[in-house]
Amino acid sequence: MTTTRSAGRVPALLVLWGVGSPLLLLLGLRDLISFGDVEPSNRVRGGCFLLACAFLLIVAPLTAAVLAARAGRNIHAVVSAVLALGGLVVGGIIGVVGLQEVGLLRSSPAPAPPVNPSQPTQCVELSGGDTRCPGG
Repeated sequence: MTTTRSAGRVPALLVLWGVGSPLLLLLGLRDLISFGDVEPSNRVRGGCFLLACAFLLIVAPLTAAVLAARAGRNIHAVVSAVLALGGLVVGGIIGVVGLQEVGLLRSSPAPAPPVNPSQPTQCVELSGGDTRCPGG
């Protein structure tokens, strides 16, 4: 009786995975993407949505694979395991971005551009000429 019940939950988990993951991803991107001059509305909330999406991408098909294997439904178990593997890859990438947006993971700063000592680094006004800086 319990194996039939747990096997019945496999499609529900996969529907949750298929509908919930894209929804959480869109909610996260809504808070992270800036349009033109408008800044992102809430980067931390967007990062939390991305973390929830990454969690759902991994956990739902993995749970479905375990439940299907316990119920003896080998095809469901294999399909769910493959989805869990794909979710692990995609969820890992989304999770890293989510952790960066929340502030738990810092990305390395960009290297400073090299300084050429022969070029002036500031505008110097010369007497007897106009007030334009060389080079623009």
